[in-house]
Amino acid sequence: MHKTLFIFLFSAATIVVSAQKKDAVLLNINGQPVYTSEFKRVYLKNIDLVKDESQKDIDQYLNLFVDYKLKLNEALALELDKNEKYIKEFEGYKKQLASGYLTDNEVSEQLVKEAYDRMKKRVNASHILLQVTPNAAPKDTLEIYNKISKIRDSIVNGGNFNEIAKRNSEDPSAKDNGGDLGWFSAFRMVYPFEDAAFSTEVGEVSMPFRTRFGYHILKVNDKEASLGEVTVAHIMIATTPEVKEEEAHTRIKDIKKQLDQGASFEALAKEYSDDKNTAVNGGKMNKFGQGVLNAPEFEKKAFALQTPGEISEPVKTDYGWHIIKLIEKNPLEEYDKLKGELTQKIKRDSRSQIITNSFTNKLKKKYNLVSNKEAVEYFKNNVPVTVFDGNWQPDSTDTAMQKTIFSLKTKKYSYGDFAKYIQETAANNRQYQNVAAFIEDSYKNYETKELLSFHEENLENDNEDFAKVLVEYRDGLLLFDLMETKVWNAAKTDSIALQKFYEANKEAYVKEKSYQIVKASSTDQEVIADVEKLFNQGLSKEAIEKNLTEAGKAANVIWLEEEVEEGNTNLTKKLTGKENEVVSINEGDLYTVLKVIKINPKKIKSFEEIKGKVISDYQEEIEKKWMQELREKYEVKVNKRTLKAIKKELNS
Repeated sequence: MHKTLFIFLFSAATIVVSAQKKDAVLLNINGQPVYTSEFKRVYLKNIDLVKDESQKDIDQYLNLFVDYKLKLNEALALELDKNEKYIKEFEGYKKQLASGYLTDNEVSEQLVKEAYDRMKKRVNASHILLQVTPNAAPKDTLEIYNKISKIRDSIVNGGNFNEIAKRNSEDPSAKDNGGDLGWFSAFRMVYPFEDAAFSTEVGEVSMPFRTRFGYHILKVNDKEASLGEVTVAHIMIATTPEVKEEEAHTRIKDIKKQLDQGASFEALAKEYSDDKNTAVNGGKMNKFGQGVLNAPEFEKKAFALQTPGEISEPVKTDYGWHIIKLIEKNPLEEYDKLKGELTQKIKRDSRSQIITNSFTNKLKKKYNLVSNKEAVEYFKNNVPVTVFDGNWQPDSTDTAMQKTIFSLKTKKYSYGDFAKYIQETAANNRQYQNVAAFIEDSYKNYETKELLSFHEENLENDNEDFAKVLVEYRDGLLLFDLMETKVWNAAKTDSIALQKFYEANKEAYVKEKSYQIVKASSTDQEVIADVEKLFNQGLSKEAIEKNLTEAGKAANVIWLEEEVEEGNTNLTKKLTGKENEVVSINEGDLYTVLKVIKINPKKIKSFEEIKGKVISDYQEEIEKKWMQELREKYEVKVNKRTLKAIKKELNS
């Protein structure tokens, strides 16, 4: 089992209250109390996740809860929590978990809502770029700003935006396209650019704004509602090493002919589509939006369909050939459904810096940050340009290195600490044109880094939710390591015991009787009647195909050879169990005839065929015996009066 999934499944059962209130004791394990509040919290948190109705019964759930507690006691008794691998992995989980608490959720929520509103629209814009590096000197920055401001003035006063872009823009593509960027929506451009585009009215030219590329002005050419999402069904004939392009194309054209003659799209999809995930649903796919699929040809054709039920001509993608049917066009999903996805996008977007800045400002107040304003000037005056070559060393005799650069609560950070940070980061910042700009940015980055680090170090004490979830991870990891040691590895590595288990239980691993069949389908009932007649005469598939080709009817028939297991489909229910049996089936306006080529009798599957299932079953048996041993090892006493009160409360 994957470790993260295991921890998720067990996490709800592992919350331990750091300071128990006066709370009734539900049970004791070797004299150690387990309180009512913990059991109720776990039960109520998990109850909606439990599919087995018997496990919703409080007595049954209590058994599961006791099993969990016994396993946790055993893990601690074996000192798995002192294992170096466990400690390292737990620290990794802790750091990963803490990242979710190092953000400003309020500002994040505002940005998510803004992004959602922008996803409802698309903007068509052109721009002019004058390049300036993010760390350019103030003098150079001002010069570029003034230059682009003059360019804007010339456009506002009647100049042609596209012609001026061709002459002035430092975007290489502008010479050909006049700065035209086409259509875009949220997340397609860096955030400052997106912000300017959505904030500028159609026909207007924005004020100059800066991105990491330099200064821009943009003109909004048009705005429109986005196309939202579309729901379609498709039939796919995949191109594979066995099925070449020409063969796939021929098969899809044959299917299209059947559709043109009135055949059911859903029936043909179920029968012939190579996309097995959608074939069972008549080819229906999950809805998708523009730019989501890794198949632009498919997407373009799907959005071009206008009327529900409309069917496309065959379209080729990297996966094969498709026929697409429009089911419905869908507006943008509701905010609550998209919120999680948008939150993750914003974390990867330049918007994240807005959240970080807001969060660090709050931390400054929370931890009473006090800065020494003289510090930055000191380093500007004392750090030489050779710092970028890794040749700078602070003067060890300089008493200034002992001075405080800033403090957080009672913790102080010295000039020397900042000097070390400069040494560590300078080599990766050679792009800076002057030391002063480097020092300014380095101080901001250092302050932010230490603020977040200080907050992370104090999370367990400052944030009760974090402390609880951390305990969930801690116990989940312990249980995973315990189960791996006692159950999973034992079943996988003891090949002799595993083989012995298979031999003792082989009657449980049976493959039902199956049929090797060849079948032909068509919307032309007369053609299928001819095929049935030829099957009954003993002709092979190849001979029948030749016969149909000579009669000019081969294109009307689709052939398929497969093995079907008895009892799995309605088809096998019509078979009597005889080889060479011929059966005809009618589904709507699609006619099919099949012939049984071979019958494979019911048999016990070999160990190699069913090894995965055998391992799983053997693990269950090992765990069952092991739990019996743990219940004998640890004394469990349940307070029946308390349990009765819990039942009364939870069942009311």
